[in-house]
Amino acid sequence: MPAMLLPVAALLLSDAFLLVGHGLSFTALPLRAVAEGFSDSAIAITGSAYFLGFIAGCLITPRVVRRVGHIRSFAVLSSAFSALVLLFPMVPEVISWTLLRAATGACMSGLYMIIESWLNERASSDGRGALLSIYTIINLVMIILGQQAVNLAPAQDPMLFAGAAVLLSLAVIPVSLSGATAPAPIADVQLDLRALWRISPVGLGGAAMLGLITGSFWALGPVYGRTLGLETQAVTWLISGATLGAALFQYPLGRLSDHLDRRLVLLFSSLAGAGVAFALALFSSAPAGFLIALATLWGGCVLTLYAICSAHANDRAEPAQFVMIGTSLLLTYGATSAVGAPLAAFAMQRLGPSGLWWFVGTMLLVFALGISQQRRQKPRPVLQETEHFVLSASLTPAGLELDPRAEDAEATASAGPSSLALEPGKI
Repeated sequence: MPAMLLPVAALLLSDAFLLVGHGLSFTALPLRAVAEGFSDSAIAITGSAYFLGFIAGCLITPRVVRRVGHIRSFAVLSSAFSALVLLFPMVPEVISWTLLRAATGACMSGLYMIIESWLNERASSDGRGALLSIYTIINLVMIILGQQAVNLAPAQDPMLFAGAAVLLSLAVIPVSLSGATAPAPIADVQLDLRALWRISPVGLGGAAMLGLITGSFWALGPVYGRTLGLETQAVTWLISGATLGAALFQYPLGRLSDHLDRRLVLLFSSLAGAGVAFALALFSSAPAGFLIALATLWGGCVLTLYAICSAHANDRAEPAQFVMIGTSLLLTYGATSAVGAPLAAFAMQRLGPSGLWWFVGTMLLVFALGISQQRRQKPRPVLQETEHFVLSASLTPAGLELDPRAEDAEATASAGPSSLALEPGKI
């Protein structure tokens, strides 16, 4: 283990600083927006801008890295992110925040791409899965720590943004001092949504629907808690609870999907998530502890589904299509995340804060209905070999190469016909 981690220790330390700062700023922004008197629609628009910027960053970053290299690109993006975070409390109005959040989304996706492509090149074939697991754990733990750091000061206190900026600035130091050789340039992003739809309608539809759901939650979840009158500590635990639930449920649900039709796991998890969402809507006046427990259960049911959608799509693909599928799913997810927040904000305007959960629950029911219809039309295929579920924290197209299955797919493609070929007449 030490031999595997030593070459990427500086990079993982930078990742830790980056994720704590990002988790802090990402949670503090909606709370500060409420304190500034932003409407739910305005907060949703700023949240949508982040996801649009994230997509733009995925498309632009490879060109930047090819021009100046990984280390300089990381330093520039992290420094820019730090400066942008400091500007939020200086210009508390909607247009400025929308532009700033789009810029921070582009910075964050670029930083993720650099980290994940770097890890991919440093990972050995026999240690790729372990390194991916460590990276996943660091991401989840640091994001939760960042979310909880919001409790260190009131939402109106600029020290929250100053603290996030300090952490983002510290992220530059380990990478800049590292003597490791930078990896090869990042490849351009390639999409093929038509091919993905032919391969897996459930995978593509799931990515789109889950983008709507999770985009609305991340943008407006803190607003829901604050509008109910919850204290800042309760609001942060509401958000952290969902993240923790995802961490606890992801692997068990993934392994369950290895033994069942993955669509069944998606179907029943969606129905369970819808039930919990409706409970959050109906019992909004319940004690904070009860709401946090429900949010944790909801995160376990819903924030875990994207990885299973990805696994379902890859089960039905040729090995050479692995990265194309992952890229198309990720950018579809990002695009619909930008749409979800304004739609949920409209529901909140009509139904009050519980409108967020009525929207989320309805979208989950629509997804479950689509899965049920697809299963009736196309029964479960019989595979010659079933892919095992792999927990992946890849957040950008560059990170998809870090998944152990990517290396297996390349080897399989070069060796001959795919071992995942379907029986004739099945999908």
